[in-house]
Amino acid sequence: MKLVQKHLLKGSREFELLDNEVRVRVKTPLTTKERFVTLAILNPEPVVNNGRLEFHSRVKCGPLLSLELDKPDPEAFNAFVSAVKDRALKEFNAFAGIRSMTDSDMR
Repeated sequence: MKLVQKHLLKGSREFELLDNEVRVRVKTPLTTKERFVTLAILNPEPVVNNGRLEFHSRVKCGPLLSLELDKPDPEAFNAFVSAVKDRALKEFNAFAGIRSMTDSDMR
């Protein structure tokens, strides 16, 4: 799943949800930078801050992912954010050895 956010002056930012990480590619007229954020270290509950939705780390301060609210459109934005939240929680649970409850476990 991919989300591309474009800005006239700042260039474009591409967020791609991979197996266990998010690839962030920032393209400006002069440079292209790429980094990877591991889903297991993301707090799955983002924070709204100055027109941005920020995913912070579970272990240190500051946002690791910062998305412009509702860009490029609310439907694509919400679908991407929901997918990141779900995957971040699953990756952390797998890392910590926490199983999710299923219907058969409750019987």
